[in-house]
Amino acid sequence: MRLLLATVLAWLAPVSVAAHPAHVAHARIAIEERAVEIALSMNLFELDLVLSLDRDVDGAVSARELEARRADILEYLRGKAGVSASGRPLPMELLALGLGRSGDGRAVVETTLAFRSEHALRDIAIRCEPLTELGADHTTLARIDTREGSRQFLFRPGVTYRPAPGALAQALEFLKLGIVHIFVGYDHIAFLLGLLLAGGSTLTIVKIVTAFTAAHSVTLSLAALDVVTLSPVVVEAGIALSIVYVAAENLFTRRPQGRWIVSFLFGLVHGFGFAGVLKELALPSSALVASLVTFNAGVEIAQVAIVALVVPALYGLTRTRLHAPLTRMASVVILSLGLFWLYQRVLA
Repeated sequence: MRLLLATVLAWLAPVSVAAHPAHVAHARIAIEERAVEIALSMNLFELDLVLSLDRDVDGAVSARELEARRADILEYLRGKAGVSASGRPLPMELLALGLGRSGDGRAVVETTLAFRSEHALRDIAIRCEPLTELGADHTTLARIDTREGSRQFLFRPGVTYRPAPGALAQALEFLKLGIVHIFVGYDHIAFLLGLLLAGGSTLTIVKIVTAFTAAHSVTLSLAALDVVTLSPVVVEAGIALSIVYVAAENLFTRRPQGRWIVSFLFGLVHGFGFAGVLKELALPSSALVASLVTFNAGVEIAQVAIVALVVPALYGLTRTRLHAPLTRMASVVILSLGLFWLYQRVLA
């Protein structure tokens, strides 16, 4: 009965939880001699929360409803994005507004903003922080194209882009992006926790983590370089299935064996999920390899941090009577999350 109750409660809990939260907007920024153009993609559901776009309250925002709020959207964006040159703000013009779909199938609002100047641009500063009133974790992943080449930048609340060429600056941006992706990618964390809950010796833990790292590094590279391509729907469903499997194994197998093999096989699937972030940025080939290496390094740093926090806690828990019921309860919650995400990605 306790197990049944826990399952029901866990099913109710994740209804509003998304494995990859919609907390990331995407931007393509082109800097010309006398103009800056920002192609911005924002989550439609979140923008509706802020501006109440769904006027007929039918649960969907139509192109007509969006166009009817064109002036309000422009006014909102004026407070969230801006370009200045030589210390002077440039006027914003809304060139395009429409509905679209992101790479993972989410409904998005796509806008194109132009900032023009009569003179050549000097000392440019760019701000882009839409939807940050919904939480400080909202970020915008941007690809910035100039005559010198392309670079990537992660906009966060209060963070302004200023041209600062250099490989080190770009490497640090992608290192941070890899770290952030793990800590907001709840499905990756759930899978890793599910693997670690079964416990084991230090060698067992090292084998599990190493296998996961090796596997997702391989498929992340293959997918980001377009050597192998899988449908985002298949990848996201596979990640959810991996969570279901490890949680079920924890619950119904007394001592799961060969966990490093499970870690490796499903790690291949998770690597395709990691690659989706880089594909969203449409990186030029000249920047792809360096971005891939530093992004993956960020993923590993975050992963090691999680393991360093969880493993000592689990080791301490094994010395108490609470170990068995708490690990079982945690497995039930992880199983429920996996089933919910699987339903959400396959049937919803």
